[in-house]
Amino acid sequence: MTDPISNNSRPVQTDASLRKTLDKAKGSGFVGAVATAPTSESEIAASKSAAAQRGAEVPGFKKITERLKKEPEFDRAKVDSIKQAIQNGQYPLNPRRIAESFVALENLITQ
Repeated sequence: MTDPISNNSRPVQTDASLRKTLDKAKGSGFVGAVATAPTSESEIAASKSAAAQRGAEVPGFKKITERLKKEPEFDRAKVDSIKQAIQNGQYPLNPRRIAESFVALENLITQ
């Protein structure tokens, strides 16, 4: 089996070999060092559902999700044009304004 992400021809561990490694780690006392990841679609769905349930218990979660749904999607073309302008040295930067923003952010964090 090859690595599907990088398309290299290096072998990739299968679920069986990962489970053996996990079992070895559990047997050697490294239980906390290796976390089990959901492997099947039903396990992933159950994991997402459990995470959503935990999130729903957080105060204000409903307000946050509603606000996020109202937020507009970002404009990929605009992001790419800004990236290109920065690479070409054509994007105007104001060092004083950047520094002031860092100070304001630091003040928010330390309060």
